[in-house]
Amino acid sequence: MSHQSVESAADGISPWLTSFMGLSSVFAAIGMVSHSNLGSGVKLFVLGSLVETGRRLCQWLIVRFRIQYAVTAHFSEGDSAYEWMVLLVTQEEQTQDNAWRRSRDFTVTATNSRRKWAVQTWVDPNVKGHAEYVPTYEHPQLFRWRGYWVEIRRRAEPGSMRYSGSGVYQELQAMTVTMYTLDMNALSGLVEDARARYVEVNRPNVIIHLADASNFGPSLIWNIVKHKVRRPLSSIILEPGVVDTLVHDAQDFLASEDWYVEAGIPHRRGYLLHGPPGTGKTSTIYALAGALNLEIYSLSLASSFVDDAFLQRAASSIPKNALFLIEDIDCAFASREDDDEGDMRARPGNAGINAGDAARSGRPLVSLSGLLNVIDGVGSEEGKLFFATTNYIDRLDPALLRPGRIDHKVAYELSTVRQAHALFLRFFPSSRFPAFADVKDIKADIPADAPDSVLSSEKSEEAERRSESDKSKSSQSPQEFDGTAPTPPTHPPASAPAGTLSALAVAFAAAIPPGEFSTAELQCYLQAHKTAPAGAVAGACAWVAKMRTERHARGTGGGTR
Repeated sequence: MSHQSVESAADGISPWLTSFMGLSSVFAAIGMVSHSNLGSGVKLFVLGSLVETGRRLCQWLIVRFRIQYAVTAHFSEGDSAYEWMVLLVTQEEQTQDNAWRRSRDFTVTATNSRRKWAVQTWVDPNVKGHAEYVPTYEHPQLFRWRGYWVEIRRRAEPGSMRYSGSGVYQELQAMTVTMYTLDMNALSGLVEDARARYVEVNRPNVIIHLADASNFGPSLIWNIVKHKVRRPLSSIILEPGVVDTLVHDAQDFLASEDWYVEAGIPHRRGYLLHGPPGTGKTSTIYALAGALNLEIYSLSLASSFVDDAFLQRAASSIPKNALFLIEDIDCAFASREDDDEGDMRARPGNAGINAGDAARSGRPLVSLSGLLNVIDGVGSEEGKLFFATTNYIDRLDPALLRPGRIDHKVAYELSTVRQAHALFLRFFPSSRFPAFADVKDIKADIPADAPDSVLSSEKSEEAERRSESDKSKSSQSPQEFDGTAPTPPTHPPASAPAGTLSALAVAFAAAIPPGEFSTAELQCYLQAHKTAPAGAVAGACAWVAKMRTERHARGTGGGTR
């Protein structure tokens, strides 16, 4: 632009500039040097200053307008409400032709079990894509919800980073939602609608939250979220009444909050599932959470970042009506002796032994006193179901097992005759194998007309369960081996019987010695014969002999982890 054109432009705006905001005297002074380069530069400087002032004034007015005529809510990653809102704004049927369709910036990841709310980008509804496209929403996006204009913006939390593995750090996210209304009930309705949609979308799944520590910023966040298909309670093969008792007890707890308050009793309930590995402890918890519509918050006390303070923050951030799970609780925290030793090391002159030393030495960072404080101490939270599992209940401190901390203990044992029979019928239902179907209905229990060998095995097993020493021997002691070939179980089927599914189930139960194998081991065997029920029965004796030989070689007995 030439000097003449700049000067002409400046002269053209002089009439209204001189009367703007009472600056006529300033422009009069500027007019004294209007024909010089300095005068033109000053005019342009004043013009730019006025434009910037106007821009900032508009921003200030917008902020004042939002404060006076809008409600704003902030949601942080790691909180359940954040998941609700992200799902709401990425659902096609909710925000069609609005928020997500206007986004031109996406985070693309391969579809996996870790949930990420994504938008549908493929045309054919019958084709499932292999990638997920999550809008970043770094720029404000508008959509209408029940007649209200809603603005969303997602941004990174300042100074918050977490380690995601393979040397990669990710920023923690936050979402700001602004509704242009003065009605707080509208915002509450939006959040409740988001939660209802979240529950409905995840009805077929059990949501599992895993705790992780960020390296910068907030030191705790439930930011690892996975989902598992709900498992029906009927798929949990336990002794009659065990699952029903758990379900009824948990339902009564969740429905009795008012009674707990009136009685002055803390509203919390603790369960301990104990027994050999592979007997269905964790599967029971997942199935129970699905039946009660609860989300699971699972924490491993053996993690390198988990100490007493972290455990306290983790438990405190779990919402009500949720299930708090600690697996293998026996091997993850220090004993009272360790606490005393830690106190000695913490005295003056022994400060070199710290949490970092403990982590490097493999010593647990969670103390027994810290765990007890979370369960029922000052730091405990109410309104949640607490579940713990262990393979060795005898290793737990008696202080942990007292009523009020652990209210209900459930013992799991290696598979019984009834479990083997029911598991077989579960794997081979009559609907899939009509050629083997009975004339009468199939029942997941030992029939009344079962062979004497099966009934006698069942009676013998019941007697063993009454004897504490026999039970301990059957579940923990290695199988005796005298150097000869393993002895097959009594009354094995010589060949695959040609009969109904009930008859095959009875024969399979007779071939599996009670109290020797876990249900997980039986499931693994039956999976290898999932299309051949007769073949599963025919190979049962050989499988038992093979497993006994392998256990002898390892020097172990009972279920495998």
